Amino acid sequence: MRRSTWGAMLLAIYCLGLTCVLAHGADKKDIVGQARLSYYNLAKAGLKEFRCQVQPDFDTTFKVLKAGPIVQDQVLPILRKTHFELLVGPNGASTVSHQSELPPPNEDVARRVRDATTGTEQILTGFMETWSQFMINSTPLPDADGAYQLEDLGSKYRITAKQPSAESVILMDRDYEISELKVTTPELAGTIWPTFTRVGNQFILASYVYRADSGTPQELSVEIEYGDVEGFELPSQVTANMKLPSGAVDFLLTFASCQIKKR
Repeated sequence: MRRSTWGAMLLAIYCLGLTCVLAHGADKKDIVGQARLSYYNLAKAGLKEFRCQVQPDFDTTFKVLKAGPIVQDQVLPILRKTHFELLVGPNGASTVSHQSELPPPNEDVARRVRDATTGTEQILTGFMETWSQFMINSTPLPDADGAYQLEDLGSKYRITAKQPSAESVILMDRDYEISELKVTTPELAGTIWPTFTRVGNQFILASYVYRADSGTPQELSVEIEYGDVEGFELPSQVTANMKLPSGAVDFLLTFASCQIKKR
């Protein structure tokens, strides 16, 4: 019997009822390489950067939070006239800025406005960090030629990649759809459960649930709607539902007047 046939037989016997570690470089490179091609990628589609105006729905958020008279009468009018701008660069890094048309009448109102705008920027920045992983940075999957371990679990693959500053564990279906991403760094640990739709034959991020596995318990659910901007799929509306000790709160962000630069 040829040596290659013996090798295939031994591999098959080893995998029966067990987790099969794909040791052959060509095999795992083919799987990861094909998986990376299965995801919609704005950078590869020719997008260099984009800029959008982002309008939060403060009225709905503060209604759920049962804001008092000061917020209703003095803070909300200022927030309604506060404009947020998002800039996303070639590598997915984002910058958020804001500018208000109305000045606060006193320091108490100014503090409340700062808290609201800072919280909004944090939510928007956190969303963009996750979204960019899947939509700009060729998915969280490692480079096909990089250092990682690929295991065949039967109905799924498990990919483990270690870097000096982080470790990621990805569960991926046989059709290359990522179902779970667990990331651990010295500062934090968290898990993301993404869901996708398809544009043509490629996956596009439709929603995800994030849970913090370290520090303060936190769970965030995000749903994303898209719009076509000169042939590129960009967010048009994002709804983030955050579970707080006082209850769940929705943050609605509308993206408008998006401008792009092509490569």
